[in-house]
Amino acid sequence: MNIAQVLVVDDDIAVCRIVHRMLFGEKYEVRAANSVADALKVIEQEAFDVYVLDYKLPDGSGLDVAARIRAKWGGAPIILISGYDPSAVALRAEQLHITEFLQKPFSRETICEVVKKAIDSSSSTAPAESGSEGSQAKKRLLMSFIPRLDESKLPWKD
Repeated sequence: MNIAQVLVVDDDIAVCRIVHRMLFGEKYEVRAANSVADALKVIEQEAFDVYVLDYKLPDGSGLDVAARIRAKWGGAPIILISGYDPSAVALRAEQLHITEFLQKPFSRETICEVVKKAIDSSSSTAPAESGSEGSQAKKRLLMSFIPRLDESKLPWKD
């Protein structure tokens, strides 16, 4: 069995290290880049099984990197991570076929589950989705951009 390769792009070196530790424990080979420029250099050299991209980078955005990945490598899974409101990037993320959005901070279990699911789905699906299955996938993606509320903390809940 091949070890899946993951590229993590985040300007916060600590986040790269943490995600590296989280994924390395699950037997993924992880590389990191800290800017759009660094990421573009890496993706020009090689393809990865999945990409984990921070939205806000010092020299651009993770969506800039995602656009280059799509142009160069096609439909590889891309997971966008951010501490910012995801609704602002939902349309462009859908256009770039972003696989998943994770709001920072996230747990080890969450990142590992999302990466595994992304890799599994990319190896078991055709590049172009069609019919109702494709529209259901789009709906799931768009719904992932809506922040989840902890209903127990709502002021009107008893």
